[in-house]
Amino acid sequence: MNIKWRLALKLAAGLLVVGVILLVLGGFILNWGTDRLNRLEATRQFESAGLYQLVQTLQQDGGTIRFDPELLAMVRETNGWLQRIDGEGKVIDSYLAPPDVPSSYGPGELTSYWLGRTPFRYQLYLWIQDKDGVTHTLLYGKKNDNDLLLKSIVETVKQNNERLELPPKLARTLEDSQSWLQLLDDNGKQIASFNAPKEALTQFSLQEMALRAVYPDRYGSSLMTQYEPDSGLTWVLSTPLDNKAPGRKPLIQPDFAILLATTGMLIASSMIVYALFAWWFGQHSGVPVLHMMNWLKALGSGSYAEPAGANGRPRSISAVGKRRRRYRLYGDVMDSLESLTRTLIRDAKGREETEKNRNEWIAGVSHDLKTPLAAIKGYAHMLENPAYDWSAEEMRSFARVMLDKSTHMEGLISDLTLVYQLQSGAVPPSLDEVELNAYIPETLYGAGITPDNQASRILFLPAEEPVKLHIYKPWFQRIVDNLTANAFLHNSSSTTLTVSVSVSEEGDKQLIFADNGEGMDEQTMARLFERYYRGTDTESSPEGTGLGMAVTKALVEVQGGAIAVESGKSKGTTITLVWQSDKSPANL
Repeated sequence: MNIKWRLALKLAAGLLVVGVILLVLGGFILNWGTDRLNRLEATRQFESAGLYQLVQTLQQDGGTIRFDPELLAMVRETNGWLQRIDGEGKVIDSYLAPPDVPSSYGPGELTSYWLGRTPFRYQLYLWIQDKDGVTHTLLYGKKNDNDLLLKSIVETVKQNNERLELPPKLARTLEDSQSWLQLLDDNGKQIASFNAPKEALTQFSLQEMALRAVYPDRYGSSLMTQYEPDSGLTWVLSTPLDNKAPGRKPLIQPDFAILLATTGMLIASSMIVYALFAWWFGQHSGVPVLHMMNWLKALGSGSYAEPAGANGRPRSISAVGKRRRRYRLYGDVMDSLESLTRTLIRDAKGREETEKNRNEWIAGVSHDLKTPLAAIKGYAHMLENPAYDWSAEEMRSFARVMLDKSTHMEGLISDLTLVYQLQSGAVPPSLDEVELNAYIPETLYGAGITPDNQASRILFLPAEEPVKLHIYKPWFQRIVDNLTANAFLHNSSSTTLTVSVSVSEEGDKQLIFADNGEGMDEQTMARLFERYYRGTDTESSPEGTGLGMAVTKALVEVQGGAIAVESGKSKGTTITLVWQSDKSPANL
């Protein structure tokens, strides 16, 4: 799965989780808002909404019933009392019930009290509701002090034009509670008042009167009325609620405040959840991107390593050595960056190696050319010096030495150039397929027959079957030349060189150069293929530049082969060239 789909799935999964969380939070918040509205309605009409909430929220533990303390507090605030009655009319639980109420009721008695057929000291409300298979019967009673107060006022009040005059005790009672009294005509217009604030309403419609009586919290004051059918006048007693200014409506309606709080909590919780999701997504998706950007900056500045944390480990790697979960999302990109880092490290090492080889080549050229140049320069000074009168024979002798040194320098430069090219990654320009049994004699003949290198001292042993190999002929000839010259250069004149071609049981092709010369010790054998180990001097032949075996090893390896040496003091030397069946030049 590519990174695009992984990101899409991660985002979709995250949004799904966010949706579930918001759904759960929304359910809790809406449930809270509904409960607040129900409780508000209970404060307005406890005889219906409050009693319903009491039954809905009651908890039963064995035979014990527990009511909501907040709802019981509303019973106290309304100056009421509560009884729970069983099926036989007996009171089994009560709350704030005064001593003058019955402890049991007959069926007809309770109904008569409730419907007002029989006078009762309290206003009664009956509520019957089933919950969990149990029928609960609640009797709620209250004595309305404001109602009694209003009746007392109506019996003693006097109207003086637009003023109402009350007895001093009643007047002081209204003033202490900041209540006010109004007298309305049959159209709801105020005709007289007592202690009314300037904000008090002076014209009541039918709807206004009903709403103020039922929803006191909306208007900041409770309202009691008494209507006189004979005159059509209405007495209105208004009492401000706790902490409310007389006659002033609250700035925000309570039910609207609950809706506003519910909406605010929904919005706030959504913002918090989305902010947390954004932070989480940023940590799991954004932090790896920043890490990769820092990695690229580090690569651009030449620091070829993944940025590490305070613990010294790469930030994407855990303590157990595995890639952290947040970075696995960008696995393809991380793998590419790791590959790029390795490539840059390899290239940097390659540049360093090339620079090192170049410097060594320059140093080698300077060193290797100094001796023959010194000889040529010395003879040139001798020829140029007017103090001497050289004969023709002497000048020819000088010329031969200078020619030999020039030839030596030419071979040296050729070898140095070839070594540098091979170390810098040169490959054969082209490959030709040859049959070694037929080709090796040609190369031996071209190896250079000298007084120290007689053809009669070279023995060739072909393989029993044709052996084909892909080679670059000029370089292969150089290999044979160097190995042949090396066999005779460091041995006595009686040394014999045996060259053989064979194929191993594994199918590897072998070319073996074995001489019966003086051999070499272990130190010399271990360093045989190093440059200048055996050294050279100004008297060496052109074949002895000190680079022959190093060049030979490089030429064999660049054509897919390997070279090995076996030797011992007075045991001769055997140099074996091997081309494995799966590593021939044609397969490289």
